[in-house]
Amino acid sequence: MDIRPADLILVRGEDLIGNTIELITHSPYSHVAGVVKPNELFEAQAFRRAGYQGLDFYAGRVDVFTCDELTDEQRVQIVAEVERYDGRRYSYLLLLWELVRYVFGLALLAPKDWQPVICSTLWVRAYRKAGIDLCPGVRFPSPADMADSPKLRKVGAY
Repeated sequence: MDIRPADLILVRGEDLIGNTIELITHSPYSHVAGVVKPNELFEAQAFRRAGYQGLDFYAGRVDVFTCDELTDEQRVQIVAEVERYDGRRYSYLLLLWELVRYVFGLALLAPKDWQPVICSTLWVRAYRKAGIDLCPGVRFPSPADMADSPKLRKVGAY
């Protein structure tokens, strides 16, 4: 399988938090990371700052997705955009916001300039800056929203 920069890795949870996210969102996925270099991912992960992770860390529990519309130039742009978030804090407030959306079906209003970082918003925001909206109409998408994106194609498992 050819894994390229800006391809997305959707992760199946193995712990209480991951399993809870999957249960609430009715999805097999609880986390999103993206490829920045061969065998290297960039992610926003709870309990640490946004940063790099080896692809092998998730071996055996991920599916790889690609966006066929992306040009090589857009891939470079997306990777550069997510790397700007290196060291940024994870937004637990957005997790609560997402919980309200899924449990109660309410999309709460948020300030226009609010740029919270969780795994899925990090990558969707970078794709949007490159001109590809993976989740139209969803301001703060979850891994479940990304898995349902018609712009993404599953290319395999890792």
